[in-house]
Order: sequence, then C-alpha cells, then structure tokens
Amino acid sequence: MWYALREHCAVDLHFLDKQQQRNLRRILATFDLAVYDRIVLDLMFKHIHKQSRVLRTLPGLIVYEEDAYLDIMPGSRWLGAFLKLYRRVPGLKVISTGHRVTRHLCDSGINASFIPKGFDQARLNDRQYPARDIELGFIGRLGSEAYSARRLMLESLAQRESLQIMRTSSAEEYVDTLNRIRCFVSADVGLGEYMAKNFEAMACGCLLIAKRQGLGEEDALGFVEGGNVLLYDDLDSLCAQVAWIREHPEQATEIARQGREHVLARNTYAYLAAQVAKVIAEPFLPSPSLSWWRWW
Repeated sequence: MWYALREHCAVDLHFLDKQQQRNLRRILATFDLAVYDRIVLDLMFKHIHKQSRVLRTLPGLIVYEEDAYLDIMPGSRWLGAFLKLYRRVPGLKVISTGHRVTRHLCDSGINASFIPKGFDQARLNDRQYPARDIELGFIGRLGSEAYSARRLMLESLAQRESLQIMRTSSAEEYVDTLNRIRCFVSADVGLGEYMAKNFEAMACGCLLIAKRQGLGEEDALGFVEGGNVLLYDDLDSLCAQVAWIREHPEQATEIARQGREHVLARNTYAYLAAQVAKVIAEPFLPSPSLSWWRWW
C-alpha cells in the first residue's frame, strides 16, 4: 500500500529491521526530518510501545496500526497499552483498521481515523479455474494465544463438516489455494474487527463466511448479510450457513461474485492509499515539538 501512496503525494520509503525499530532514537537521528511535512510509522507495536519520548519529538506524526484491536480485546497482553502510548504523544494522528477500536480511540481523546485492511490487487485475484475442489477452507495460523478462540471454532467446525484447515509456504501457493476454495471460513472470534484474510479470500472469488463482529463493524465495511457475505454468530449458525449454501448453490455463487466486486471497489491497496493520503493531508492540531534532550 505504501508504494501506491506515491500516486498521491511525494513519499520516501524506509524499511526498518527489528533492531532499528527497537531503537528509533538512533535511526531517526540519521534523517533530516525537517524536510518532511508528515512522518508515517507502520511499525510493530511491541517494538515501539516504550518509545513515547522519541515519538513525541516527531512533528506531523501519523501512526498506522493494524493491531490496535488488542487494546480492547479481553485477555490481551496489550490491553490498554495502545491507548497508554498514544496519550503520551501529544498531537499524534492514528490510522486504525478497525471501526470499533477507532471509535474507542476517538472517545478517549485520540485523533484517530478508520481505514480498513485490504489486499494487493496485483497479486490476489480470481484466476477463473474451471472448478473449485475445496468446499470449505481456511488458510492461516492457529498457534498463537490471540487466535485460541479461532482455533476452537475452526476445529469444532471440522468435526462436523468437511472443513480443510491449511497452511501455505509461499505467496504463490496461498493465492493458488484460495482459488481452489469455494467457501472461505473466517473465524475472527473475539477480535472485534475483520482481518486481511477476509478481503484476500473475497478478492480471489471465495464466498466469505465470517464471524459477525457487530457494533457497527459490518456497516463500516459495507458488508451485507446475504448480499456480499454470509455471517454467523456461533457454531450452530455457522453450520446452518453451510447447509444453506449446499441448498442454494446459485445464490451462493452470486454472493461470492458480489463480494469480490465489493472488495475490488473498496479494499484494494490502490483505493486505501487514496484514503490514507486524505488523512495525511488533513491539518494537525497545534502541538509543541519537544526536544529529545528533555527526555533522554
């Protein structure tokens, strides 16, 4: 997406390794930051959450964050940590990929904007294979603690239906496998927002069966139950959706088609980059820039 941003404004891209992210003071000292109107950080929160003293010295700072849902997820090790950091950086703007968490940040006094996750339209597409030989599929990780509820839901479904839970070893294999799946079962249970896999699967022509997040998340994304996605609330309603798909194959195919058209219009990196550019162009509230010597 950051490459696509160059279509809208002048951008210098710099990629930081783990050690550089952990010591922003050192790496930022090598740049002439005065030449930039805005500084956008898309970095791992676990590497930067203790560096508020550096962040608050950066004028025109915008943080892009895909994991801020962890700030309000029960049982998360980062519960409240995102808000704590953002409050320590006066004048900060945040771009969050979840509607609910964006509202949470705004209600807490943070200047936050909602821009959903998306996909690389140059890489993820419907390859128009003659047939999809995997009826129900999921591709992704189940091992981390954050995905324990996802694992339980998918493994429970696999005991009742012909769900294939898979991992792929390359980007090419991932796209190829998505194109073999007729119905992608998403299980973003307890996360409060939709992960990128939802949009990637839809872009590749899968019918998305997704866990309903509620609290306005579907409306914010333009998801319409029975229109461009199928939603469920628990295992029984998930199984009921699977049964409906088998009984109404033509309608299911049309929902998948509508879903693909929807994400092509609203979730490509090209489209999202234009939305990011609008946030970047918005004026900042006046906030003093604090010198590093006051904090280090």
